[in-house]
Amino acid sequence: MKKLFYTTSAAILATASILLTSSTRADETSNEFKYASSIEYFYRVASINDFKDYRDVKKEVEAAKKAEEKKVAEEAAKKAEEEKKAAEEAAKKEAEAAKKAEEEKKAAEEQKAAEQKKAAEEKKAEESSAVQTSTERLYSLSDFMFRGVVYWNDYKFTYYSQSVLPGGGLSIPGRHVNADGYVSDGDGYIVLAGSAPKGTVYDTPFGYKGKIYDRGTSGNHLDVYVQ
Repeated sequence: MKKLFYTTSAAILATASILLTSSTRADETSNEFKYASSIEYFYRVASINDFKDYRDVKKEVEAAKKAEEKKVAEEAAKKAEEEKKAAEEAAKKEAEAAKKAEEEKKAAEEQKAAEQKKAAEEKKAEESSAVQTSTERLYSLSDFMFRGVVYWNDYKFTYYSQSVLPGGGLSIPGRHVNADGYVSDGDGYIVLAGSAPKGTVYDTPFGYKGKIYDRGTSGNHLDVYVQ
């Protein structure tokens, strides 16, 4: 009887324990459900669905960093390209300026050379002209006039003065009295009178060649026109 009582009591105690445990577990489950519900509600309210995993965030950060680095590199490359282009433009302008300066220098040198050549040619022409109209001066005008007559190279030279015989009817281009006192033409020939055709040129011992412009003598007799 006692054994049955104990057995019954143990059974009742076990059942009570199970019920208590079940009740406790039910309460715990209920509490866990409520907690889970509250968490889900919080997720919905806080838009937790927008929250990202750390690895995704890390990837985005790295992607943003790479994009920024790429942008910086592109800007640096662009700047370098602009600087290179500016340097090339500056070098081009400098080369053009140097070329222009060289061309101007060359043009100036050519002009100078042309002027020098022209001056040399003019000087040569003057010297040539002087050679053509000049001879060795053996007698000055004063010596000639003092002597009155000079015999030279098979010719007889006398003189007559434009002060006595103006010779207005003579056709003498560029007529003038030269530095030594002889009546001369524009080419530097001293005026002679003689029987040879007009325009005939003779050497004289007076430092100039003479040309026939007048008459009055014959043969190898030449009359020199003086001031």
